[in-house]
Amino acid sequence: MKQKTRLGLLLISSGLLKPELINAQVLPARLDSTAIEQPRFNRDQLKDSLEFVLLKTSQNYAQLERIISAVSLDPEYLNSIPSVLPVNVPLESFRISSPYGIRLHPVYQKVRFHNGVDVKASTGMAVKATASGVIRQVGHDAALGVFVRIQHEFGFETTYGHLSGYCVKPGQVVARSEEIGKVGSTGLATGPHLHYVIKKNGSNVDPFQFCFLLRRRLWLYQSAKPAGSCTSGLDSAKAVFIDG
Repeated sequence: MKQKTRLGLLLISSGLLKPELINAQVLPARLDSTAIEQPRFNRDQLKDSLEFVLLKTSQNYAQLERIISAVSLDPEYLNSIPSVLPVNVPLESFRISSPYGIRLHPVYQKVRFHNGVDVKASTGMAVKATASGVIRQVGHDAALGVFVRIQHEFGFETTYGHLSGYCVKPGQVVARSEEIGKVGSTGLATGPHLHYVIKKNGSNVDPFQFCFLLRRRLWLYQSAKPAGSCTSGLDSAKAVFIDG
């Protein structure tokens, strides 16, 4: 408990944690009154969990990375954070054709805010859930085309648009890197690609760095290992970190 208190004071001083949350008891919120409940972490373990409070209240990638770098998190926590590539391609082939932020809309030819990233991909390529969660919504939107929306823990929500089709349904539990649909060009699209969106606590965030979060986590772990050290139980987690 003393270790958590010291960590809490450190994170308060760096602006990552509000003082009133040190002793808070935080439980995951429901999706809504009708949705099927997400798979939960053990509620007894969540009680007075500083790690959960930090992950829930973080607002952007920079804060999240600082938390992950400072705190030894349960792998199940990491599984619930969007952190891998959303399409089934090798890392060296991953390309963003249109970044997050202000841009000239390719169809309307007007300057507009782009709430996600457009991932270069060919029609029919597998689209993957970037974190474990529950399918919140599937359907068709005039602009977004065929889409899938997933609710995750810690206030994360991801959306995958312009699909040619999907293979999931609302309320379905999905694992990280599980296929949820195929790349297409439905809706307002000039060609096949994936429109990928991340929201954190209801606000849009830039998805780009989140695509490499687990690879970054693996790098931090390997960098921290003493040279020539023997393998440990953590080595079994490598398969988790390099997935996607």
